[in-house]
This record gives sequence, structure tokens and C-alpha cells, in this order.
Amino acid sequence: MLQFDASDLAKQVEALGEAEIDAQPFGAIRLDDKGAVTFFSKAERELSGYGARPTVGKIFFTDIAPCMANEGFRGRIEAARARGTLDIAFSWIGDFADRGREMLVRIQSASDGGVWIFMQRPARDQ
Repeated sequence: MLQFDASDLAKQVEALGEAEIDAQPFGAIRLDDKGAVTFFSKAERELSGYGARPTVGKIFFTDIAPCMANEGFRGRIEAARARGTLDIAFSWIGDFADRGREMLVRIQSASDGGVWIFMQRPARDQ
């Protein structure tokens, strides 16, 4: 398993096959440079509650998560890109299935100009 806090998480993920990414204990979403989803991990579908709805080719901040198209989420990505370093982490509250759920978000550059969004959720109490 990969370490969510690894400094080169995006690079490590890009070296894996889709099944290996799906098996990670955190969600992974890859967007192209226009914001369209090119990969949406099985783990993210399950952990977020998004399920089997279509994702690939959809514009993430318009079609999938318009609630994240604000200064607190999308704005942080755009500001980091403007600074030239897209390697940020922050806490976020809200999930598809649980709007009050807190998670840790990491955003890193993809090798082809897009971005990786990684989301780690704390284990739910049993």
C-alpha cells in the first residue's frame, strides 16, 4: 500500500496499474488539464458513496462535484498552479454520501499536465 503522505504520491500512483490504484485505502481521481475526469478509482467510488455513476469524460467541478467548485477547494488548486507548485494538502468537510464527513485531501500534478486528487477518509466507527 502507498503512503498517503508520500511526497511523490502522484508519481508512485502513475507507476501502478488501475487495479493497484483501486486497491489503495484512499480515493484517487485524475483530471486532465481541462478538468475532465480521466480516472476515478474504485476506492473513491465506494468510500465517497458516488457509486457506479459515469465519471470518465465528465468535468469534475461541473458535472460531478459542483460543491467543490469554490475558493476552498478549486480555488486552492488554481492558486497553487499559479504559484507553479501543485502539491497541496488540506482538510475538507463533505462527501457524496455524508456531507458532514471530514477528509484529508492531497492535490499533486500529474505527469502530463493534469492533476491528481487524493482523498483519505478516517475509518468510520463500527
